[in-house]
Amino acid sequence: MHKLIALREAGAGPDEIAALLAPGVVFKSPVLSRSIEGRERVAEAMVAAIAVREGAYIAEMADGPVTLLVWRGQVDGLPLDSFEMLVHDDAGLVVERTVAMRPFASALRFRNAFYERMKDRLGPEYFALPEQALGAPG
Repeated sequence: MHKLIALREAGAGPDEIAALLAPGVVFKSPVLSRSIEGRERVAEAMVAAIAVREGAYIAEMADGPVTLLVWRGQVDGLPLDSFEMLVHDDAGLVVERTVAMRPFASALRFRNAFYERMKDRLGPEYFALPEQALGAPG
C-alpha cells in the first residue's frame, strides 16, 4: 500500500502528508482553475479533500516513478470515483499529483464542498471559471 493511502485513511494531518511531498510538488485537480504548488499548500488541500468525501482506495498500480490510485466513494450521498496519478522523484517524494473525477454532478458537489473548506486559504483565482464555461451546454 502506498504510504499516502495509509496516511490519508488514518486521518493524517497536513504535516504528516507533507513529509511525503517534494518541496515544489504540483497538484492538478479538475475542480480547480489552476494548479496548487508547494508542499504545505498541497498537503493542506489533500487534508481538506479527505474531509469532504467518504470512501476508500480500491486499486493501486505502480510502474517506476508513477503510481496510479483508484478511489471510490461518495460526496454528500452522490457516488464519486477519482483516479490519481502520483509522480515520484528519486528520493520517493511526490513531485506531482494529478486527479480526475467522475461523474460530473458529483465532481461539482465535491468542488463546492472543497471551496467552502479552502476559499480562505487559496485565492479566488483557484476557483474562478472562464465566462464561457458558465453557459448552458449545446
